[in-house]
Amino acid sequence: MVQIFLNSAVAVLIASALLTTAVAALRSQDRSVQKVPVKANGRRHQNA
Repeated sequence: MVQIFLNSAVAVLIASALLTTAVAALRSQDRSVQKVPVKANGRRHQNA
């Protein structure tokens, strides 16, 4: 009986962790896309 209760408690904890992760992922999508400056140095071919 105690083992069933512990297994149920663990299942509830895992489910709440997954739900929390899903909510955090959905909220992060609402943020505006930020432009990141990128330096793209073109490769120089000395043999060309």
